[in-house]
Amino acid sequence: MVISGEVDDAGIDTVYVERYNLTLRHGISRLAGQEKFVLFKCKEMLDNHLDTYQCYNNLIRANSALTIKTEKGVRNIERTPCMAEGITNLI
Repeated sequence: MVISGEVDDAGIDTVYVERYNLTLRHGISRLAGQEKFVLFKCKEMLDNHLDTYQCYNNLIRANSALTIKTEKGVRNIERTPCMAEGITNLI
């Protein structure tokens, strides 16, 4: 990713980057070890795997932090990150 122009340093927070890195390491077992990129035969395989996981994480996997609580006796509404942003409404 290339960013051109001026960047507002006040808006950068490493907590979100580190959380996403942890999510990737837990979701893709090949990224968990010390020899991270040795297990992928080429950079293209790694890129494809990361793209696939990102689609799964944002479009298919419901996130418990985004669940909408409902009244007792009614099932809570589970949402994916894309549903929370209003990009899609289907799970």
